[in-house]
Amino acid sequence: MTHHQSTALRQRAHRLRRFAEQIECTPAMSLERHATVDTWRGPRPEECLQLLHQAQHRIHETAEELRRHAWLLDQQADELELAAAAVLS
Repeated sequence: MTHHQSTALRQRAHRLRRFAEQIECTPAMSLERHATVDTWRGPRPEECLQLLHQAQHRIHETAEELRRHAWLLDQQADELELAAAAVLS
């Protein structure tokens, strides 16, 4: 059973890392390329660009949190495998 648990944890970790990568590669993460001085002028557009950067920063933070959680799942899988190996020896 422990092998199945560690495998499941590693699969979840892999999915979390893949999801983190996917959300960081969405088109929304490159919208600032279209928000240049040639596109907008005045205080409101600057505020919108600042809000966009804040939202993108939160997305990056969330992706990093997913990666940290994936790392913890891998650590749990390692611990399960070590415990199982200790029981067998």
